Amino acid sequence: NWTITLYKDDNHDNIADPAEQVAQTTTDANGAYQFTGLLPGDYLIKEESQSGWTNVSPVQIDQDNLTSGQNLTDQDFVNVQLGSIHGFKFEDVDGNGKFDGTDTPMANITIELQGDVDGNGTIDTVDTVTDANGYFSFENLRPGEYTITELFTDGTTWTPTVDHDNDGIGDATTTVTVLSGQELVAVSGQEGPLDPLQDEVDVGDALTFGNHEVSVLGLTPGFWYNHEYVWDAPISGPDNSNGKVDGNGVSLASKLAAAGTIVQPDIANLLPGNLDVDSDGHKDLVFQGSSGNLVIEWDDAQEIVGGQNGKGGDKLGDFVRYAITTLLNDAGVPNFNAPDGMIADIADWLIQNGGVTQQGGNYVLNYNNAKEPGKDGFTTTVKASSTAWQSSVGGVPSGSSIFADMNATTDSAAGNNLLLSQTQVLSALDETDHFGLVASALHYSGSYLQLHV
Repeated sequence: NWTITLYKDDNHDNIADPAEQVAQTTTDANGAYQFTGLLPGDYLIKEESQSGWTNVSPVQIDQDNLTSGQNLTDQDFVNVQLGSIHGFKFEDVDGNGKFDGTDTPMANITIELQGDVDGNGTIDTVDTVTDANGYFSFENLRPGEYTITELFTDGTTWTPTVDHDNDGIGDATTTVTVLSGQELVAVSGQEGPLDPLQDEVDVGDALTFGNHEVSVLGLTPGFWYNHEYVWDAPISGPDNSNGKVDGNGVSLASKLAAAGTIVQPDIANLLPGNLDVDSDGHKDLVFQGSSGNLVIEWDDAQEIVGGQNGKGGDKLGDFVRYAITTLLNDAGVPNFNAPDGMIADIADWLIQNGGVTQQGGNYVLNYNNAKEPGKDGFTTTVKASSTAWQSSVGGVPSGSSIFADMNATTDSAAGNNLLLSQTQVLSALDETDHFGLVASALHYSGSYLQLHV
């Protein structure tokens, strides 16, 4: 039912003049048309355009010098309906490649499309950004193959989680094919009301991008002990203790911040809380737990973090040393994020097992440092064989599992840890020509799972 008109171009100007119209017909169910019984001469064949369709071929065919007895075939007109691509981008909090649980859409992220949008034979590049619902779209596309890539412009390190090419690895790029009149969608109904000529095609994950935030490994207890001036700020007033000064008058803390080792020269104001329970003028360390806040006095923390891992059966000192390290890393190391729920588990475990005194609505860890009267050290012990160290008690993970995962987030001397994310740490050994996977620590709120290979 497409109208095709034939003109006899006796004046050879290639203009479809209504006065020169010879015949008119419509295409059949197979798209075919024909004109028969024609005299020799010059002819013009023209299709009548229809709403919603785009011409791929010229709308007019100039056919010069039809001769006696000649039958011309393949006098074809090609039209398409434009299509579109509609995708979805989300933060994949648990890194499972699916939009579920606590996952949330990601807005204002740049998405790039590459393909022959206008049908001129060259590859075009078009950018857009996701909206508040994580949706993005590219409209008025010619049929063809298109590559869509998510771009990251916020300076945060992310890893893709949706596997577009089925190789077992998340991809930041996907490739789809748009046919005439197709609206490709990641979410059913995403493109809104359809034109009568359009067809919705739900391709799901093919146009879905999930991303999991990846952070870096934290600094060691030894670093924080040797650079205490970056976290010893007074409870009020300016912090003028900035480490040694080099020949150019630049303090060590400022150099560490400039190098990206720490977030800023003084990180104490980045730590939670604003307490000084022993009135020594320094801001104490506060761990926010589900059962209350656990406080470690600053001067106690200074001594504990500078200690050595215990050789005997008491594990409390080792635990607290890495608890302090984890809190300082979380506040002071660029792109470090303590795994979900770890800080709360540290607080809850120490409140249950570390020996505390309730003070002003908080729980203060009982510890005497060398400058305080009384016996130096903790007031209680936690044996390696104890239930608290070996097993989960009252919904709080075991001390050994929390300690193992705190250690896994730290850049140890062995340097085996490769990657830390909100839910996973990969550890490997350098085998010269490859890294051999040692363990994968999966972190979830309230529990930790160690998978050893």
